[in-house]
Amino acid sequence: MKPSPLTIGLGVSMTVGYGTLHYSFSVLAPAIARDFGWETSFVFGVFSAGLLAGAVSAPIFGRSIDRFGARPIMVLGTLAATLALGLYAVMQNAWQFAAVTFLAEFVAFAVQYDAGFAALAQRHGQEARSHVTLVTLIAGFASTVFWPLDQWLLTLMDWRDVYLVLAAVNLVFALPVHLAVPSYRPPRKEQATATGKESPKDSGTRMPMVLMAISLAAGGFLISAVSASLLVVLGAAGYSPAVATLAGSLIGPSQVLARLIEYSQRRLFTPVVTALVASGALFVSFLLLSSALVRPIIAVPMFFAVIYGAGQGLTSIVRGVLPLHYFGTAGYGQTMGILSGARMVLSAAAPVSIVFVSERAGAGVAILFLLAAAGISAGAMALLSRLPPLTREVPGS
Repeated sequence: MKPSPLTIGLGVSMTVGYGTLHYSFSVLAPAIARDFGWETSFVFGVFSAGLLAGAVSAPIFGRSIDRFGARPIMVLGTLAATLALGLYAVMQNAWQFAAVTFLAEFVAFAVQYDAGFAALAQRHGQEARSHVTLVTLIAGFASTVFWPLDQWLLTLMDWRDVYLVLAAVNLVFALPVHLAVPSYRPPRKEQATATGKESPKDSGTRMPMVLMAISLAAGGFLISAVSASLLVVLGAAGYSPAVATLAGSLIGPSQVLARLIEYSQRRLFTPVVTALVASGALFVSFLLLSSALVRPIIAVPMFFAVIYGAGQGLTSIVRGVLPLHYFGTAGYGQTMGILSGARMVLSAAAPVSIVFVSERAGAGVAILFLLAAAGISAGAMALLSRLPPLTREVPGS
């Protein structure tokens, strides 16, 4: 596949969407807390609660994408994200901080993977798989770009000015890409789905939708928990901060390598196989990590990070290609909205629940809790793989 300018552009805009709304928060939140005299836990608690606003907005934006196309939703989402980042720079109290955070998370769906995948599905249909993978390859560097960028900017200016820079980044780099997304006129059948006259759950897709939602939501729980609390859990399990940090640093390269392999070898296996490998890798990684409860040798968290990173990297691809494989392009935005909403609810609950379990019952119970979630994700995906798709996949897509 020759990469299209749109695909590369969406990779850049998704990098901006995740970098400015998600990864930048972890760098700037401590500075915000110090400036206002708030507990850091309060700041991150507001962010976790804000994810629930995203769970509410996801089905709404999904149906709107089916009805109006991805371009107007992504353009409006970019403008709203720019507004939210600008409002961070002028907020004065906790209520304003909470309101702006809820706004930022409410519009995140429109400028991150789900909307981007919908734009690619509307443009390329069943052949969107390779484009989805390429977008995740590019956007996988969002933390690599924005964490050091934000830290460098903080040496030059205060956090309010950094937020103004991030707002400008959305206008300069993301908005032109989203304006260039081709217009889309849905077929009559898809228009009916978008207006609620027909929905995926009413057209024979209930069981695949339920199993897919369970698997992806459980996977989202794992990814959110590890992103927020891996160092805490490994530390409680007896590993030094240096070992835990080294293990965490292996996740990113493994994620990128897995996506590269999927991109280059995609013709050799179906989206279902990719999904099974992704959920299976997550399960195996936590099964391996649980062995540290018997003997905490240094190699365990290292191998865990490599296998987990591969599973996490493939999971982002699965989010886009598996609904397309099973349900096709009709109602794709609504399908993504439903799945994203379920995933975001569990993702919001993951950090606080895992830290709570670790503090009250110990790291061992927390790891077993994560292993159970991984087992649920892999089990639901295994059941889903036994069901036939409701639309025929284009060979080599």
